[in-house]
Amino acid sequence: RTEFYKEGVALPDSTVPMDERVYAVCEDGYVVAAMMLAGLILAVVLYYFRGAFRHRLKDFFTAKRLYVEDGVGDNGGEAASVFLLIMVSAFCLSVVFFNGVVEQFGAVPVMSVPYWLYAVGMLVCLCFVYLKAGIYSVVNWVFFNQESASRWMQGYVFLTAFTAYLFYPIALIDTYSPSLGKVATACVILVVFLYEILLFYKLLVNFKAKRSGYLMIFLYFCSVEMLPALVM
Repeated sequence: RTEFYKEGVALPDSTVPMDERVYAVCEDGYVVAAMMLAGLILAVVLYYFRGAFRHRLKDFFTAKRLYVEDGVGDNGGEAASVFLLIMVSAFCLSVVFFNGVVEQFGAVPVMSVPYWLYAVGMLVCLCFVYLKAGIYSVVNWVFFNQESASRWMQGYVFLTAFTAYLFYPIALIDTYSPSLGKVATACVILVVFLYEILLFYKLLVNFKAKRSGYLMIFLYFCSVEMLPALVM
C-alpha cells in the first residue's frame, strides 16, 4: 500500500539470493554482558576474600589443623562468595556447551535464541555439585568423625569454587575464538581431570586409614566421585 512497495516491485530482479545473518555468540549483547558480570564477580570475590582463600588453599594441602590467620575469621560473606564462584563455574561450563550446540545446529537471530540452555546448564551443574555434597555429608557422617568430615567438605567446596578461575578464561576463548573450540573442550577435560586428582589427594590426606583401608577409600572415591563425574 505504500509508494516504497510499488517502487520496489518495479525494480528489476538481480537474482541474488539472500540469507539470514549467521548468529555469532561473541556478538550477542546478552552473552557479552553476562561474561562481563562473571568477570566482575571473580575480581570482587578474589579481592575481598583473598585472605580466606589463601588460608583454605593452605588447609587443602595439609593434614594438620591450621588455626585461623589474622584477618581471616568466620566471615559470613565467605559462604556467599563460594556460592557465587560455583555459579560462575556452572555458567562457564554452560557457555562452552551452548557454543557447541550453536556450532552444530546453528541459530537464527530473527527467531528466538535458546537462552534457556544457559539456565538449564547452570541448574544441572549446581544440582550436581550440591547433590554430591549431600551424599558426602551422609556417607561421611556414617563412616568418619565429625572433624574429618567437616574438613573434607570444606576442601571439596573450596576446590569446586576455585575452578571458576580456570573455566572462565576457557569460556572466553571458546566464545571469542571459535576456531579454538576443540582446544577449549580439551582444556575443560584437563581441568576436570586435575580436579578429580586433587580431590583424591585430599581424600587420602584427610581420612587416615590402615594399609588395608586404602582400597576401601579408593572404591569410595570411585563410587561417589568418579562415577557421577563420568555420567555428567
